[in-house]
Amino acid sequence: MLSVIKQLPRYLACAYVTKRPVFMFVDAGVRPSNLIQVFGFSDDFSFGMLQSNPHWVWFITKCGKLAERFRYSAESVFDTFPWPQDPTTKQINAVAVAGREVRRVRGEALKSIEGGLRAVYRTLELPGKHPLKEAHADLDAAVLDAYGFSAKGDLLKQLLDLNKKVAGRIAAELPVTAPGVPASYGDPTPLITSDCIRP
Repeated sequence: MLSVIKQLPRYLACAYVTKRPVFMFVDAGVRPSNLIQVFGFSDDFSFGMLQSNPHWVWFITKCGKLAERFRYSAESVFDTFPWPQDPTTKQINAVAVAGREVRRVRGEALKSIEGGLRAVYRTLELPGKHPLKEAHADLDAAVLDAYGFSAKGDLLKQLLDLNKKVAGRIAAELPVTAPGVPASYGDPTPLITSDCIRP
């Protein structure tokens, strides 16, 4: 893990045990503890994918549980989560932009809400409009578009169908689109911004 993040300007992380995984970028100079689940991505597209509702639905379906909290297992959650297989450059950019907006809105909320990001995310449970709800709705729409999924269809079924399709291609030794920025995008530098938790 350290050899992977050492090569990155920042990496994605979330709490290993949590009621809801809140992903954030961390400067590569910060050594994570064993209580942190680490992902070797520094780009905004990957952040958007992991912070989206499709990943949340997959997470609560596949994760382990400790009392009232969920446990993020890379083996059961991340390794089985199917990423969009044929997103266009426009769709990848849209997910990245929406992901940046989610982080911007979170950052603004932290200025007035005590209790950190957990308290900020509790506002999603309140009735009525809220900037974070709107930012997440935009992110989810961009991610669904990247998948080519129907917003009216059963999201979990669509993910399971894609998982089965990807697994079949892997078994047949056919190419699949792996997690992270698709190779078809080219240079991922435009998707890497600088905001992160620093030492």
